[in-house]
Amino acid sequence: MSSTDLTNLASDLASNGFAGHDADVRDVVRSARASGIPSVLVDVLADPRQPEVARQRAFGMVVSALADGLVDEQPSARSAA
Repeated sequence: MSSTDLTNLASDLASNGFAGHDADVRDVVRSARASGIPSVLVDVLADPRQPEVARQRAFGMVVSALADGLVDEQPSARSAA
């Protein structure tokens, strides 16, 4: 997902919640797991049984880590650039 996609998803989640965004959230979870983001954050984001506010906070922290380059989201893309 691009940073624009993540920004749009964040806005949708804040306005409307997680309903209807399962596929997008799964994509973020996959990227987060592959990037080595702490599993506790990813587990909360991935679990629909968790309170929505906890999932939203986890989403924000995960996306922030990806955007800030704290983890290497796509190593092959960076080396090719």
